Amino acid sequence: MQAIDERIAQWAAHASRSERRAGPSIDDLGGQSEVLAAMDRFADGPMLPYLVSAVGRQYCEAGPEAATPFYDGVLSCLRRQHNHSAFAGAVDALTGHPGLAQALGRPLVRILVERLNDGRDSDDDVMLALIGAEAADCMVQLAMAQVIGPSRLLGAMDEATEEPHQLPEALAVRLPRLIGVLAAHHPTIGLRGLLERCLGPEHMFRDAAFELALIDLRDALEQNDYDAMAAQLRQTQARLTELLGNDPDRVDARLYHAAIESILGFSAPDAVTRVPQAVANVRAELRRYRSWRRRTTTPGWARSRDKDITAWAELAFLLEAAVTHMGDDDPWYGNVTPILSALLHAYTAHNTVTVLKDTPTGSAVRTMVAPVIEDAFLRNENRRQFLQYALTHDEDLRDDPAARELHTSLSVRASQSTPSAGSRTGGWRADPGKGRRWHRLAGLFDADDFQGLAESSTEHMLDRLELALRNQEDFLATISDAKYGRLLERLRRELGKSRDWLPDIAEPFMLLLEATIRYAYMCYDIGRQIGGGYTEFLRLRDKDGKKQKVDEALFHQHYQEVLTYSALFRVVQCEAINVGGGRACRCPR
Repeated sequence: MQAIDERIAQWAAHASRSERRAGPSIDDLGGQSEVLAAMDRFADGPMLPYLVSAVGRQYCEAGPEAATPFYDGVLSCLRRQHNHSAFAGAVDALTGHPGLAQALGRPLVRILVERLNDGRDSDDDVMLALIGAEAADCMVQLAMAQVIGPSRLLGAMDEATEEPHQLPEALAVRLPRLIGVLAAHHPTIGLRGLLERCLGPEHMFRDAAFELALIDLRDALEQNDYDAMAAQLRQTQARLTELLGNDPDRVDARLYHAAIESILGFSAPDAVTRVPQAVANVRAELRRYRSWRRRTTTPGWARSRDKDITAWAELAFLLEAAVTHMGDDDPWYGNVTPILSALLHAYTAHNTVTVLKDTPTGSAVRTMVAPVIEDAFLRNENRRQFLQYALTHDEDLRDDPAARELHTSLSVRASQSTPSAGSRTGGWRADPGKGRRWHRLAGLFDADDFQGLAESSTEHMLDRLELALRNQEDFLATISDAKYGRLLERLRRELGKSRDWLPDIAEPFMLLLEATIRYAYMCYDIGRQIGGGYTEFLRLRDKDGKKQKVDEALFHQHYQEVLTYSALFRVVQCEAINVGGGRACRCPR
């Protein structure tokens, strides 16, 4: 069997760089008979990637019939291989030949699922865990290439993440990113729950939180209303803030956070200063990201991520150029053509910048950017006259479709904002730009009350109120626990689906739920060993999966003591000690 090793060495010595990248052919390995005779050597040694590459070339160059004799051997080698680097190289070569992978069919999928399950149950065997991770990676790439169905992969991932705390770390750290990639390409198969499971273990939390933030971001781009999209973008920012609290140096999270900040700040009263500051952060993080990724190998599934990050950065740069002259006190004195050009580039950014796979920025630009630029013109009649003059006399802008599109939109909105006969406030009611500029302030009132406030107050005063609310919101975000808040909100949504969730029950029960969550957090901070009997309920199950005995009376006693010093101290009641199994608390309505 040494002949195979010698043939591979001889081929590598004389092959060009492109030939080494493509791999040897069956003839380079000695022909069909010698390759079939050397299957044991491929299965047990480090040469398996060369076999898969050779069979893949045979499939592409000579046709499926010429490669058929090698199928059973390739499948057997993938099932038997216990060398991580050899298995990783083999599945990498397999993803480069999707036709061969499709020809191997269901037996290949079964083997990959088996290797993933072996990795899940590998305990301390790091090699098996790493092979399981490579098998999962291969299945994700084959699903992206539409070689295998996503439903089969969903079942395998669901089973693998059922008990994330018990997964070997070498396998667990790879799964959240793979699940997130699959969710980006197949958003309808329901992978959010799998990622939420992965938020628990520390070594899985970072990637899981980041992938959930990208899911929130995709959900935001699907909204067609400013308020809904802004709310979703803020939710994405909150998740990224939580992640950065645990990993402050995570470059991609900082990049997305700053890019979203530039979009949300575009309509703010202090946009002229706020957006450039956010874009400066985007520029700094983009330099760090590119330095970090320089001269590194990019997996196939990660290339769309690189393009996505670049696209968000480009959009932020366009916003920075546009916002420079959007302040109400900017007179647009001098040459107006560069100013109009910058505004028009941002106004039609959806034509040039693509964000996320198969999701254009059209929704984000048309919903979050274009109306704000229109508002800047509608607030100042002089600017509309500048645009009209440019369309009439400026050769560079006369035939610009973006300029004509903006002019048409301004004409439509101006006609809609004209007060009707007998209406004292028609302009305020019809123009939604006020709600965008003072977004937080508008959220505190219903439409009529906000309209009355906007009528009776100066714009300067409303700007100050809006900025004060934003500063308060930013301060509360710095002192709050995002993970705690998200858990409470998720439980609130789940409870709200119950038919027993009645208004007179929900509010007092939420107080009890919040106190219980704080109790659980406190117990986990104390720890099982330091807390003794009070926190022994934190113990994991034994190896047989049986629940270990816990002193329920001690648990109830501790819980009652915590509630006694909470906001519920006047209403909480409890059973007598040793009655009903302990001191079970109840909170009367």
